[in-house]
Amino acid sequence: MGLLDGKVAVISGVGPGLGRATALAFAREGASLALAARNEERLNEVVAEVEALGVKAIGVPTDVVDPEACERICAEAKSVLGGIDIVVNSAFRGDTFTRFEDAKMATWHKIFEVNFFGAMNLTKAALPYLRERGAGSVVMVASMSAKKVREAEAGYAASKGALLVATKSLAAEFAADKIRVNAVVPGWIWGPNVQMYVDWQSQSRSISKEEVIAEITREIPLGEVPPQEDIAEAIVFFASGMSRMITGQSLDVNGGEYFG
Repeated sequence: MGLLDGKVAVISGVGPGLGRATALAFAREGASLALAARNEERLNEVVAEVEALGVKAIGVPTDVVDPEACERICAEAKSVLGGIDIVVNSAFRGDTFTRFEDAKMATWHKIFEVNFFGAMNLTKAALPYLRERGAGSVVMVASMSAKKVREAEAGYAASKGALLVATKSLAAEFAADKIRVNAVVPGWIWGPNVQMYVDWQSQSRSISKEEVIAEITREIPLGEVPPQEDIAEAIVFFASGMSRMITGQSLDVNGGEYFG
């Protein structure tokens, strides 16, 4: 018996990193999956991995910025998989690491379109189907950037901060329908993006990868860059009945780098 047996989840941002790790974690716990990403080839690869674990999955090319695309994947989840019990908003757009005085507001708009409005689009599209089930769980993937502020990340941090506020507001609105809304808040995530960052820092500064990792983990009390699989397990927790009485909360999954 898996924690998510009999459940149907819609997961956005299914690329090579956390989205994929989340899909595989959900599959291992028995959920059927409707997976969303813009890259159809990568999406099909993850669908095949999930199906190899013995669960049903569909991949629907989806840009969460487009409300109609979000409505389409939710309708497909209902038609093919029978409904929707869980929504995971994992799609994101990174920052350009530009100080505010040099930033273009058009760039901020693009960041917000994915990180905030994309999550709102998918959640809104799924809401009627969650209500049909009589209960449900929405999990936002936020970021420590919204809490531990760094220079030149204002656009990204602000978008994730808005997502954290919306988590509480939606939790209050949806509670009467037994639909819970929570957020997982990662810091550094060991996966393809951080691996590329480590490689770049190593090459550009002529230092070893181990030295770069040591710099990162210096501020992480548990002494390790949290693997994407561990972030995915926190998402499973919020999606499952283990958190049945938890809503409107955010869970920091950062190895202890930030308490708050």
